[in-house]
Amino acid sequence: MGKLNDAYDAVTKALDAKIALATAEQKELLADAKLALADLKTLIADQKDEIQNLGDQLKQRDEFFLEKHVYWKKGDEEKDQPFCPACYSKGKIVPLQKHWDGHEKKQTPWICPEKSCGALYNPWDYKEPDPEFQDVGFGF
Repeated sequence: MGKLNDAYDAVTKALDAKIALATAEQKELLADAKLALADLKTLIADQKDEIQNLGDQLKQRDEFFLEKHVYWKKGDEEKDQPFCPACYSKGKIVPLQKHWDGHEKKQTPWICPEKSCGALYNPWDYKEPDPEFQDVGFGF
């Protein structure tokens, strides 16, 4: 953004100098050019933010994988810490918390601590869909 800011400042100073010497019609055109330049600066900044967000999403995909209806960090071979899939889909990485400790790992449900989410999961009780299941419909 440094070079963009320098260019914006240089053009703005040039336009300000021209405005002082210009006719009324030229002043209006120069003012429009100045506004268009400011809009471009904002657009470029927004695009830069979008590129950063997309890069973060790609990085996130490289670090996590979906299994048993929750996300896991690659390298967590013991599957000790699941992450909320609902929050993950919104671009947030939120570790689930134990809702209560079960007697064994498979009896422990996990809850999302995000107030706007609060989803409850038990990844060890999750059953993959049957690949032979076919939706027969209701005949409507």
